[in-house]
Amino acid sequence: MKSTGNRESNYEKVFDQIREWFLQCPQENIAKKVGAEFDTENLYLPFFGERCRINRTTGEITGAGQRQIPVTERLTIMHHLRYCQSYAEEGRKMVPFREIREAAVFERAYERAALDPLKKHFAGRPQELLKAGLKLGGVREKYGDVSVTLYAFPKISLTYIFWDKDEEFPPSANILFQDTIAQWTHPESVPTLAQIGTERLIQQSV
Repeated sequence: MKSTGNRESNYEKVFDQIREWFLQCPQENIAKKVGAEFDTENLYLPFFGERCRINRTTGEITGAGQRQIPVTERLTIMHHLRYCQSYAEEGRKMVPFREIREAAVFERAYERAALDPLKKHFAGRPQELLKAGLKLGGVREKYGDVSVTLYAFPKISLTYIFWDKDEEFPPSANILFQDTIAQWTHPESVPTLAQIGTERLIQQSV
């Protein structure tokens, strides 16, 4: 999840290891699989609506306008490229986190980092969540009080559902994932994607 101190240093080491793999991998085949564009210099991969560049010679990843991307996000992008399976299929249905067998061990961390901040920030103003999602290129859905599907990557979507508080109940939230998401990325990246999506929604609403 979020990285600080030694954890950030460890994430950089893991990123460097996967970057070495990327420099030797069949880049164009992988780009086609995940829905990225490419030229002789870069792969171009949308990440929560931002067109990121992955340098084919160095493996460095930058965002729009050469934005420096935090290591957690760089590692999440590289995990998608590294762990996308050749047999990965589009999801047949959307499911809650606990039904993703490969990632279920991270459920408490997922709730703490993705659901709790969402409920706290948008309590009493659910329409702000919808507006933020649409700014990120999301699609309005019909669940809960408000809901929106965000595209983390061209092949990975997450549906954020929010129920506002009332006299009897506190606010609640859920996130639905494609049932095949573990075919497209490392299981540990599933809660991280949910966390990043929540952070993007909050950033767009302030």
